[in-house]
Amino acid sequence: MSKYRSIAFKIFVLTNLVLIAFALLLYITLYFILPSFYLQNKSADLNEGITRLLETFPQKDWTEAVKRLDNFSLRYNASLSVQDSEGKWVYPVHFTKVPFFRSQVWEATTQKKDVASTILISTEENLGTQSAKGMEIISHSNLPLPGYESSGYTLSVLASLQPINEAMQMLLRLLPYMALIILVIAILGALVYTRLIARPLIGISQVAKRLAQLDFSERSRHDSRDEIGDISRSLNELSMNLQYAMQDLTEANVQLKDDIQRKEEDEALRREFMDMISHELKTPIMAVSGQLEAMLHNVGPYRNRDKYLAQSHHILKEMEKLVYEILDISRLENHRFQPSMAAVNMSALIRDAAEQIQYICELNGIKLEVDLAPDLWVTGDTRLLSKAVSNVLSNAVYYTRSGEQIRITLHAEAGLVHLSVLNTGAYIEPSEIPKLFKPFYRIEKSRSRTTGGSGLGLYIVNTILNIHQSEYSLSNIEEGVLFSVRWKADN
Repeated sequence: MSKYRSIAFKIFVLTNLVLIAFALLLYITLYFILPSFYLQNKSADLNEGITRLLETFPQKDWTEAVKRLDNFSLRYNASLSVQDSEGKWVYPVHFTKVPFFRSQVWEATTQKKDVASTILISTEENLGTQSAKGMEIISHSNLPLPGYESSGYTLSVLASLQPINEAMQMLLRLLPYMALIILVIAILGALVYTRLIARPLIGISQVAKRLAQLDFSERSRHDSRDEIGDISRSLNELSMNLQYAMQDLTEANVQLKDDIQRKEEDEALRREFMDMISHELKTPIMAVSGQLEAMLHNVGPYRNRDKYLAQSHHILKEMEKLVYEILDISRLENHRFQPSMAAVNMSALIRDAAEQIQYICELNGIKLEVDLAPDLWVTGDTRLLSKAVSNVLSNAVYYTRSGEQIRITLHAEAGLVHLSVLNTGAYIEPSEIPKLFKPFYRIEKSRSRTTGGSGLGLYIVNTILNIHQSEYSLSNIEEGVLFSVRWKADN
């Protein structure tokens, strides 16, 4: 912004013009009004003084009367004269006749002790204001003196307005110097006024500019008790409110981005899940369909229907198991699903699950060791926890070789219930461990049902344990692969 368009420059110029105009107006008013004002007040004061003088004039003591006349002359800067009935000067006693203006004016002088008086007296008997060679005079003539009527004493008073005329001439001569002083004072006053008014406005403007750029770090420092202070405080309050609103908006935006990203990831997982389901179902369906078609046409070895019907039945049972697992996952991932939380005796639940795999372990030459602390309770859904434990134990049986061991332990420690399942002799690549909890992921890439399950077991375990807010881990240790779970104990 140009400095000539700034508010500081405008206030400076306007203040200068106002101060200069006011000073000149005052000066001009003084020059033209003062003479008239002085004349009116001088005339009024003189009239009042003469009236008071006549009312209190000494009537029998002329010496005291002369003193009173001298004091009046000094006080009102006026010339006094007293004449008797024959026109002889009684006061002052010495005078000189001088031509003053069109009528005769007498100059009389008296000297008494240290007081000297010079009086200009007009011979015209009038009362008013006269002009002589450009000089105005207030005159009072032939005023009878109380107490001296028998002698015919009359008083004349003249007061000159020359001092005020000379003062006005001096004012006119002083005008150039006064104009310079007025200009300096106006500039200094404008600078002070501009600093007082424009500085806080400039500060507020800078804060507003930062605020427009969404920079809330700057605060207005002006805190006066006037409208500018109100604007400053309101701007600071607006800045704080906008800052909080922007923070809330930023957080909401981040949350929205996270939600969108999570939704996109969920959508990608859903598509991947559907692709996996299609693949998992398509292969056994094609196998069963091909076997049945071959048996219907008595093709080659498929004439032995009993053998291939048993194989088809086994494949269909595996498909049924897969469908149930898919239904379980769909139900668990439904946002309207609510688990039936209650106190669960984990000792009894794990004992029942271990008994279910006891026979398979014996068939495969796997030694099963179970060490369960009695009556350990947690809060959870009994059916879901039973499903998760069953999947963990089944997975351990699948990946334990003949002659190895499966050790199941359950104990309480520090308010937590710990379950650990160790299958000795096993090993999983560390990079593979996080992937095992994804749907349809299997370490064995051939995806043959003879070498593994559907790949949904650990994914179901992951989902159930997350619902119960449980801590779990799968890791390699020296003896084999250890799966551990920790629940908060239900006391």
